[in-house]
Amino acid sequence: MQAYDIALAKKVAEAGADEIQFDYVRFPAEGDQKDASFVFQTEHPTWHRTDVITDFLKSAFAEIHPTGALLSLDVFGVMAWQRTVDLSHTGQDIVGMAKHCDVLSPMIYPSHFFGMDGYSHPGDAPEHFIGVSMERFEKITTGSGVVIRPWLQAFRWRTKTYSPDYIQVQVLTAKNKGGIGFLFWNAANDYSKPFIAMPRMAASKDKYFRGDEMPNTKTQAQVIQGSASQ
Repeated sequence: MQAYDIALAKKVAEAGADEIQFDYVRFPAEGDQKDASFVFQTEHPTWHRTDVITDFLKSAFAEIHPTGALLSLDVFGVMAWQRTVDLSHTGQDIVGMAKHCDVLSPMIYPSHFFGMDGYSHPGDAPEHFIGVSMERFEKITTGSGVVIRPWLQAFRWRTKTYSPDYIQVQVLTAKNKGGIGFLFWNAANDYSKPFIAMPRMAASKDKYFRGDEMPNTKTQAQVIQGSASQ
């Protein structure tokens, strides 16, 4: 399956995609796993889940990088804390993963940090959780050259303050903490609040945007199109 995923990603990159994003690059983190067994436990008995994930990404990056496409990875926001319990479940060792990708996109949804940092309602503290998470991700990836481009909360779950202003606070905090660009997530595909917030932010673009969110160089697709027209 790993070989298939890598081959498919490479084919898409060669067809002109300027970025390949791997979602759910992790082991199962929920449910009763006491009876679960994995191939690596037999083939590589000394390995841990973090070794499996990092080895896969090393192979994937070696195939995708030469195509000119970027490789980005989605990771849990809580992995900024790199707690042993989270590492042992997910296998997402951020330090190791950052060596084999161009972009890390942590899912920093404030609502999901229930019980952390003494907040009983973390969903209503977007500035704190976006800010602290970004600081931690920036620190543990220092020197890797990887870009941090976070997924931000675009849903009402566990927050009473969700609004266009809520969106703007997240974007501004992520930018001020070193983020380059951002992504929104809503499971129901309801992006009405970001839709309202985006024109507001565009009107004050120097405040909310760095200006280098999009590369200046031609994308792979543009290069292919230009070559075909000659």
